[in-house]
Amino acid sequence: MTLIVVKYGGSVLDGGPAIKQAANTIKQELAKGTNVVVVASAIKGVTDQLLSAASTISDNTPLDVIDHIIGLGEEQSVRLLTSALHSIGVDAIEVTPNSPSWPIISDEKFGDAEPILSECKNQIDVGLKPLLKRGKTPVVCGFIGRSTKGRITTLGRGGSDTTAVILASCLDAEELVLVKDVGGIFSADPKIVLNAVTLPELSVWEAELLAATGSKILHEKVFKYKKDNLPIRIVSREQTLSGEGTMIKGTIPEFDIKRYEKPVYVITILGNLLSNDSDLSRISSMIKIGGSEFLYVQSDQKSTFLIISEPAQKIVQEIHNLTLSDTIKALSISKSSAMFEIQHRIIDPGLILKNIIEKLEVSNIKISFKMITHQSTIIIVDWDKKELVQKIIENLKNCS
Repeated sequence: MTLIVVKYGGSVLDGGPAIKQAANTIKQELAKGTNVVVVASAIKGVTDQLLSAASTISDNTPLDVIDHIIGLGEEQSVRLLTSALHSIGVDAIEVTPNSPSWPIISDEKFGDAEPILSECKNQIDVGLKPLLKRGKTPVVCGFIGRSTKGRITTLGRGGSDTTAVILASCLDAEELVLVKDVGGIFSADPKIVLNAVTLPELSVWEAELLAATGSKILHEKVFKYKKDNLPIRIVSREQTLSGEGTMIKGTIPEFDIKRYEKPVYVITILGNLLSNDSDLSRISSMIKIGGSEFLYVQSDQKSTFLIISEPAQKIVQEIHNLTLSDTIKALSISKSSAMFEIQHRIIDPGLILKNIIEKLEVSNIKISFKMITHQSTIIIVDWDKKELVQKIIENLKNCS
Protein backbone atom coordinates (compact mmCIF):
# COMPACT_ATOMS: atom_id res chain seq x y z
CA MET A 1 0.00 0.00 0.00
CA THR A 2 1.11 3.53 -0.71
CA LEU A 3 1.69 6.01 2.10
CA ILE A 4 1.41 9.79 2.16
CA VAL A 5 1.97 12.28 4.96
CA VAL A 6 -0.53 15.15 4.99
CA LYS A 7 -0.01 18.34 6.98
CA TYR A 8 -2.88 20.75 7.66
CA GLY A 9 -1.86 24.31 8.40
CA GLY A 10 -3.61 26.41 11.02
CA SER A 11 -5.05 28.75 8.38
CA VAL A 12 -7.10 25.86 6.92
CA LEU A 13 -8.15 24.50 10.31
CA ASP A 14 -10.07 27.63 11.23
CA GLY A 15 -13.14 26.10 12.84
CA GLY A 16 -15.49 23.12 13.03
CA PRO A 17 -16.64 23.10 9.37
CA ALA A 18 -13.03 23.28 8.14
CA ILE A 19 -12.00 20.40 10.40
CA LYS A 20 -14.92 18.28 9.14
CA GLN A 21 -13.93 19.12 5.56
CA ALA A 22 -10.35 17.99 6.27
CA ALA A 23 -11.63 14.72 7.76
CA ASN A 24 -13.74 14.00 4.67
CA THR A 25 -10.80 14.71 2.36
CA ILE A 26 -8.61 12.31 4.36
CA LYS A 27 -11.31 9.64 4.19
CA GLN A 28 -11.49 10.02 0.40
CA GLU A 29 -7.77 9.32 0.17
CA LEU A 30 -8.00 6.32 2.49
CA ALA A 31 -10.78 4.93 0.29
CA LYS A 32 -8.25 4.73 -2.58
CA GLY A 33 -6.19 2.25 -0.54
CA THR A 34 -3.62 4.82 0.56
CA ASN A 35 -2.26 4.93 4.10
CA VAL A 36 -2.30 8.44 5.53
CA VAL A 37 -0.35 9.99 8.40
CA VAL A 38 -1.80 13.38 9.35
CA VAL A 39 0.06 16.31 10.92
CA ALA A 40 -2.05 19.12 12.39
CA SER A 41 -1.17 22.69 13.30
CA ALA A 42 -3.00 24.77 15.88
CA ILE A 43 -6.24 26.42 14.74
CA LYS A 44 -5.52 29.83 13.29
CA GLY A 45 -4.95 32.41 16.03
CA VAL A 46 -4.83 29.94 18.93
CA THR A 47 -1.04 29.97 19.34
CA ASP A 48 -1.05 33.79 19.50
CA GLN A 49 -3.86 33.71 22.06
CA LEU A 50 -1.97 31.27 24.28
CA LEU A 51 1.24 33.26 23.96
CA SER A 52 -0.60 36.50 24.77
CA ALA A 53 -2.20 34.93 27.84
CA ALA A 54 1.17 33.66 29.09
CA SER A 55 2.74 37.09 28.56
CA THR A 56 -0.11 38.84 30.36
CA ILE A 57 0.24 36.64 33.42
CA SER A 58 4.00 37.20 33.71
CA ASP A 59 6.83 38.89 31.83
CA ASN A 60 9.28 36.32 33.16
CA THR A 61 7.62 33.05 32.19
CA PRO A 62 10.43 30.54 31.50
CA LEU A 63 10.81 29.50 27.85
CA ASP A 64 10.18 25.84 28.63
CA VAL A 65 6.87 26.76 30.26
CA ILE A 66 5.89 28.91 27.28
CA ASP A 67 6.64 26.01 24.93
CA HIS A 68 4.41 23.74 27.01
CA ILE A 69 1.60 26.31 26.95
CA ILE A 70 1.63 27.17 23.24
CA GLY A 71 1.97 23.50 22.30
CA LEU A 72 -1.54 22.98 23.66
CA GLY A 73 -2.89 24.54 20.46
CA GLU A 74 -1.62 21.60 18.40
CA GLU A 75 -3.01 19.11 20.90
CA GLN A 76 -6.42 20.77 20.59
CA SER A 77 -6.33 20.48 16.78
CA VAL A 78 -5.27 16.83 16.90
CA ARG A 79 -8.09 15.88 19.27
CA LEU A 80 -10.71 17.75 17.23
CA LEU A 81 -9.53 16.28 13.92
CA THR A 82 -9.30 12.76 15.38
CA SER A 83 -12.83 13.14 16.70
CA ALA A 84 -14.05 14.31 13.27
CA LEU A 85 -12.43 11.28 11.63
CA HIS A 86 -14.03 8.91 14.18
CA SER A 87 -17.43 10.44 13.43
CA ILE A 88 -17.18 9.37 9.76
CA GLY A 89 -15.84 5.88 10.47
CA VAL A 90 -12.07 6.40 10.16
CA ASP A 91 -9.95 4.43 12.64
CA ALA A 92 -7.80 7.42 13.62
CA ILE A 93 -5.57 7.72 16.66
CA GLU A 94 -4.26 10.91 18.21
CA VAL A 95 -0.50 11.15 18.70
CA THR A 96 0.50 13.81 21.24
CA PRO A 97 3.77 14.31 23.14
CA ASN A 98 2.40 12.13 25.95
CA SER A 99 1.65 9.23 23.60
CA PRO A 100 3.95 6.16 23.66
CA SER A 101 4.17 6.46 19.87
CA TRP A 102 5.35 10.11 19.92
CA PRO A 103 7.88 10.49 17.06
CA ILE A 104 9.65 13.89 17.29
CA ILE A 105 12.59 13.96 19.71
CA SER A 106 14.54 17.21 19.98
CA ASP A 107 17.20 19.08 21.89
CA GLU A 108 16.20 21.59 24.58
CA LYS A 109 16.61 24.87 22.69
CA PHE A 110 13.17 26.03 23.78
CA GLY A 111 11.33 28.14 21.22
CA ASP A 112 13.42 26.86 18.32
CA ALA A 113 14.35 23.29 19.14
CA GLU A 114 16.27 21.13 16.69
CA PRO A 115 15.00 17.60 16.02
CA ILE A 116 17.49 14.78 16.64
CA LEU A 117 17.00 12.76 13.46
CA SER A 118 18.44 9.47 14.71
CA GLU A 119 16.11 9.57 17.73
CA CYS A 120 13.13 10.56 15.55
CA LYS A 121 13.74 7.67 13.17
CA ASN A 122 13.94 5.20 16.04
CA GLN A 123 10.69 6.50 17.55
CA ILE A 124 8.96 6.36 14.17
CA ASP A 125 10.09 2.76 13.69
CA VAL A 126 8.88 1.61 17.11
CA GLY A 127 5.91 3.97 17.48
CA LEU A 128 4.22 5.07 14.24
CA LYS A 129 4.95 2.10 11.97
CA PRO A 130 3.19 -0.41 14.25
CA LEU A 131 0.08 1.83 14.26
CA LEU A 132 0.04 1.83 10.46
CA LYS A 133 0.44 -1.94 10.36
CA ARG A 134 -2.65 -2.21 12.59
CA GLY A 135 -4.64 -0.13 10.10
CA LYS A 136 -4.69 3.05 12.19
CA THR A 137 -4.55 6.60 10.81
CA PRO A 138 -2.20 8.54 13.10
CA VAL A 139 -2.98 12.23 13.67
CA VAL A 140 0.21 13.85 14.97
CA CYS A 141 0.79 17.23 16.62
CA GLY A 142 2.91 19.46 14.44
CA PHE A 143 5.30 22.11 15.76
CA ILE A 144 5.99 20.22 19.02
CA GLY A 145 9.00 18.21 20.10
CA ARG A 146 9.84 16.21 23.19
CA SER A 147 13.39 16.37 24.46
CA THR A 148 15.45 13.34 25.38
CA LYS A 149 14.62 14.27 28.99
CA GLY A 150 10.89 14.23 28.24
CA ARG A 151 10.35 18.02 28.27
CA ILE A 152 8.01 19.70 25.77
CA THR A 153 9.70 21.90 23.16
CA THR A 154 8.55 23.80 20.08
CA LEU A 155 10.34 23.73 16.74
CA GLY A 156 10.15 27.40 15.84
CA ARG A 157 8.76 29.07 12.73
CA GLY A 158 7.59 26.51 10.18
CA GLY A 159 7.62 23.86 12.90
CA SER A 160 4.63 21.89 11.64
CA ASP A 161 6.18 21.65 8.18
CA THR A 162 9.34 20.40 9.90
CA THR A 163 7.35 17.69 11.69
CA ALA A 164 5.68 16.62 8.46
CA VAL A 165 8.85 16.42 6.36
CA ILE A 166 10.66 14.39 9.04
CA LEU A 167 7.78 11.90 9.23
CA ALA A 168 7.53 11.64 5.43
CA SER A 169 11.29 11.15 5.05
CA CYS A 170 11.60 8.54 7.81
CA LEU A 171 8.49 6.64 6.68
CA ASP A 172 9.64 6.59 3.01
CA ALA A 173 6.33 8.19 2.04
CA GLU A 174 5.41 8.45 -1.63
CA GLU A 175 4.50 12.11 -1.12
CA LEU A 176 4.38 14.84 1.46
CA VAL A 177 1.20 16.88 0.98
CA LEU A 178 1.01 20.33 2.56
CA VAL A 179 -2.53 21.70 2.74
CA LYS A 180 -2.40 25.49 2.70
CA ASP A 181 -4.89 28.30 2.20
CA VAL A 182 -3.77 28.61 -1.43
CA GLY A 183 -3.77 25.86 -4.04
CA GLY A 184 -0.05 25.81 -4.80
CA ILE A 185 2.90 28.09 -5.43
CA PHE A 186 2.16 31.05 -7.68
CA SER A 187 4.34 32.79 -10.25
CA ALA A 188 4.12 35.84 -7.95
CA ASP A 189 2.19 36.90 -4.87
CA PRO A 190 -1.43 37.06 -6.13
CA LYS A 191 -2.10 39.82 -3.61
CA ILE A 192 0.40 41.98 -5.49
CA VAL A 193 0.33 40.66 -9.07
CA LEU A 194 -3.18 40.31 -10.51
CA ASN A 195 -2.34 37.83 -13.27
CA ALA A 196 -0.22 35.48 -11.15
CA VAL A 197 -0.79 31.82 -12.02
CA THR A 198 -0.32 28.54 -10.14
CA LEU A 199 2.84 26.69 -11.11
CA PRO A 200 2.15 22.97 -11.70
CA GLU A 201 5.73 21.94 -10.92
CA LEU A 202 8.95 23.33 -9.44
CA SER A 203 12.37 21.86 -8.79
CA VAL A 204 13.51 21.71 -5.17
CA TRP A 205 16.21 24.27 -6.00
CA GLU A 206 13.61 26.72 -7.33
CA ALA A 207 11.23 26.20 -4.42
CA GLU A 208 13.99 26.51 -1.82
CA LEU A 209 15.21 29.75 -3.42
CA LEU A 210 11.70 31.25 -3.27
CA ALA A 211 11.34 30.17 0.36
CA ALA A 212 14.67 31.72 1.30
CA THR A 213 13.87 35.04 -0.34
CA GLY A 214 10.41 35.77 0.99
CA SER A 215 7.83 33.24 -0.21
CA LYS A 216 5.65 32.26 2.77
CA ILE A 217 4.31 29.04 1.25
CA LEU A 218 7.25 26.92 2.42
CA HIS A 219 9.78 27.28 5.19
CA GLU A 220 13.49 26.66 4.55
CA LYS A 221 13.53 23.93 7.21
CA VAL A 222 11.47 21.73 4.88
CA PHE A 223 14.49 21.44 2.60
CA LYS A 224 16.88 20.89 5.47
CA TYR A 225 15.13 17.67 6.52
CA LYS A 226 13.69 16.51 3.19
CA LYS A 227 14.83 13.09 2.07
CA ASP A 228 16.29 12.96 -1.42
CA ASN A 229 13.60 12.67 -4.09
CA LEU A 230 10.67 12.95 -1.66
CA PRO A 231 8.01 14.76 -3.73
CA ILE A 232 6.19 17.61 -1.99
CA ARG A 233 2.72 18.64 -3.12
CA ILE A 234 1.11 21.96 -2.17
CA VAL A 235 -2.71 21.98 -2.30
CA SER A 236 -5.60 23.94 -0.84
CA ARG A 237 -8.39 22.52 1.32
CA GLU A 238 -10.77 22.68 -1.65
CA GLN A 239 -8.55 20.29 -3.62
CA THR A 240 -7.96 16.56 -3.32
CA LEU A 241 -4.75 15.27 -1.76
CA SER A 242 -3.42 13.90 -5.06
CA GLY A 243 -3.00 15.16 -8.59
CA GLU A 244 -3.54 18.87 -7.98
CA GLY A 245 -1.69 21.95 -6.77
CA THR A 246 2.07 22.41 -7.19
CA MET A 247 4.45 19.46 -7.17
CA ILE A 248 8.03 20.01 -5.97
CA LYS A 249 10.52 17.39 -7.15
CA GLY A 250 14.22 16.63 -6.93
CA THR A 251 16.84 17.25 -4.33
CA ILE A 252 19.63 19.62 -3.35
CA PRO A 253 22.94 17.86 -2.69
CA GLU A 254 24.47 18.36 0.73
CA PHE A 255 27.86 18.85 -0.93
CA ASP A 256 28.48 18.49 -4.64
CA ILE A 257 31.37 19.71 -6.79
CA LYS A 258 30.99 20.84 -10.38
CA ARG A 259 33.91 21.96 -12.52
CA TYR A 260 33.28 23.91 -15.70
CA GLU A 261 35.16 21.92 -18.34
CA LYS A 262 36.22 24.89 -20.49
CA PRO A 263 38.51 27.77 -19.50
CA VAL A 264 36.70 30.81 -18.13
CA TYR A 265 37.60 34.49 -17.85
CA VAL A 266 36.67 37.07 -15.24
CA ILE A 267 36.09 40.54 -16.66
CA THR A 268 36.22 43.28 -14.04
CA ILE A 269 34.47 46.50 -15.00
CA LEU A 270 34.93 49.64 -12.88
CA GLY A 271 31.89 51.89 -12.88
CA ASN A 272 28.20 51.92 -12.10
CA LEU A 273 26.99 49.66 -14.87
CA LEU A 274 23.64 49.22 -13.13
CA SER A 275 22.81 52.88 -13.76
CA ASN A 276 22.92 52.53 -17.55
CA ASP A 277 20.56 49.97 -19.05
CA SER A 278 21.81 50.57 -22.59
CA ASP A 279 25.46 49.75 -21.72
CA LEU A 280 24.39 46.65 -19.80
CA SER A 281 22.28 45.50 -22.73
CA ARG A 282 25.11 46.14 -25.23
CA ILE A 283 27.59 44.13 -23.15
CA SER A 284 25.15 41.24 -22.93
CA SER A 285 24.72 41.31 -26.72
CA MET A 286 28.49 41.49 -27.28
CA ILE A 287 29.04 38.38 -25.19
CA LYS A 288 26.39 36.46 -27.11
CA ILE A 289 27.52 37.64 -30.56
CA GLY A 290 31.16 36.99 -29.66
CA GLY A 291 30.44 33.32 -29.10
CA SER A 292 30.95 33.30 -25.34
CA GLU A 293 28.69 31.85 -22.68
CA PHE A 294 27.51 34.20 -19.94
CA LEU A 295 28.08 32.13 -16.77
CA TYR A 296 27.79 34.46 -13.76
CA VAL A 297 27.52 38.16 -13.03
CA GLN A 298 28.02 40.09 -9.80
CA SER A 299 27.40 43.83 -9.72
CA ASP A 300 27.04 46.83 -7.42
CA GLN A 301 27.23 50.59 -7.88
CA LYS A 302 31.02 50.60 -8.14
CA SER A 303 31.93 47.52 -10.17
CA THR A 304 30.72 44.55 -12.14
CA PHE A 305 32.31 41.11 -12.47
CA LEU A 306 31.43 38.97 -15.49
CA ILE A 307 32.42 35.31 -15.73
CA ILE A 308 32.36 34.20 -19.34
CA SER A 309 33.70 31.34 -21.44
CA GLU A 310 36.15 31.81 -24.30
CA PRO A 311 36.64 33.46 -26.76
CA ALA A 312 37.12 36.57 -24.66
CA GLN A 313 39.66 38.96 -26.23
CA LYS A 314 37.36 40.42 -28.88
CA ILE A 315 34.61 40.94 -26.30
CA VAL A 316 36.98 42.86 -24.03
CA GLN A 317 37.89 45.16 -26.90
CA GLU A 318 34.22 45.83 -27.60
CA ILE A 319 33.46 46.50 -23.94
CA HIS A 320 36.46 48.81 -23.71
CA ASN A 321 34.92 50.98 -26.43
CA LEU A 322 32.24 51.85 -23.86
CA THR A 323 34.82 53.48 -21.58
CA LEU A 324 34.16 56.70 -23.46
CA SER A 325 30.76 56.77 -21.74
CA ASP A 326 30.21 58.00 -18.20
CA THR A 327 29.27 54.51 -17.04
CA ILE A 328 32.55 52.59 -17.41
CA LYS A 329 35.89 53.89 -16.16
CA ALA A 330 38.20 50.92 -16.80
CA LEU A 331 38.25 47.15 -17.13
CA SER A 332 40.54 44.15 -16.81
CA ILE A 333 40.43 40.49 -17.80
CA SER A 334 41.85 37.51 -15.97
CA LYS A 335 44.01 34.92 -17.65
CA SER A 336 42.60 31.54 -18.62
CA SER A 337 41.07 30.10 -15.43
CA ALA A 338 39.16 27.14 -14.03
CA MET A 339 35.78 27.56 -12.36
CA PHE A 340 34.45 25.34 -9.58
CA GLU A 341 30.92 25.43 -8.19
CA ILE A 342 30.37 23.82 -4.79
CA GLN A 343 26.66 23.22 -4.28
CA HIS A 344 25.42 22.77 -0.74
CA ARG A 345 22.52 22.62 1.65
CA ILE A 346 22.53 22.79 5.45
CA ILE A 347 26.29 23.47 5.48
CA ASP A 348 27.27 27.11 6.07
CA PRO A 349 28.63 28.39 2.71
CA GLY A 350 30.90 30.86 4.47
CA LEU A 351 32.48 28.00 6.40
CA ILE A 352 32.90 26.00 3.18
CA LEU A 353 34.74 28.88 1.55
CA LYS A 354 36.93 29.43 4.63
CA ASN A 355 37.93 25.75 4.66
CA ILE A 356 38.68 25.76 0.93
CA ILE A 357 40.84 28.89 1.17
CA GLU A 358 42.83 27.44 4.08
CA LYS A 359 43.49 24.15 2.25
CA LEU A 360 44.48 25.89 -0.99
CA GLU A 361 46.84 28.29 0.81
CA VAL A 362 48.77 25.30 2.17
CA SER A 363 49.39 24.28 -1.45
CA ASN A 364 50.22 27.87 -2.51
CA ILE A 365 47.11 28.10 -4.68
CA LYS A 366 45.43 31.49 -4.92
CA ILE A 367 41.73 32.00 -5.53
CA SER A 368 41.51 34.82 -8.09
CA PHE A 369 37.74 35.28 -7.68
CA LYS A 370 35.11 33.96 -5.28
CA MET A 371 31.37 34.39 -5.00
CA ILE A 372 28.77 32.97 -2.62
CA THR A 373 25.24 32.53 -3.95
CA HIS A 374 22.28 31.18 -2.00
CA GLN A 375 23.02 27.52 -2.73
CA SER A 376 26.55 27.43 -4.04
CA THR A 377 30.07 28.77 -3.69
CA ILE A 378 31.94 29.78 -6.85
CA ILE A 379 35.72 29.91 -6.96
CA ILE A 380 38.09 30.75 -9.84
CA VAL A 381 41.68 29.46 -9.89
CA ASP A 382 44.53 29.17 -12.40
CA TRP A 383 43.69 26.77 -15.22
CA ASP A 384 46.86 24.70 -14.72
CA LYS A 385 45.94 24.12 -11.03
CA LYS A 386 42.50 22.67 -11.72
CA GLU A 387 43.34 19.01 -11.07
CA LEU A 388 45.00 19.74 -7.75
CA VAL A 389 42.14 21.99 -6.67
CA GLN A 390 39.65 19.28 -7.63
CA LYS A 391 41.48 16.79 -5.42
CA ILE A 392 41.63 19.20 -2.45
CA ILE A 393 37.90 19.98 -2.63
CA GLU A 394 37.05 16.29 -3.01
CA ASN A 395 38.96 15.60 0.21
CA LEU A 396 36.97 18.34 1.96
CA LYS A 397 33.74 16.78 0.69
CA ASN A 398 34.70 13.37 2.05
CA CYS A 399 35.49 14.91 5.45
CA SER A 400 32.27 16.94 5.70
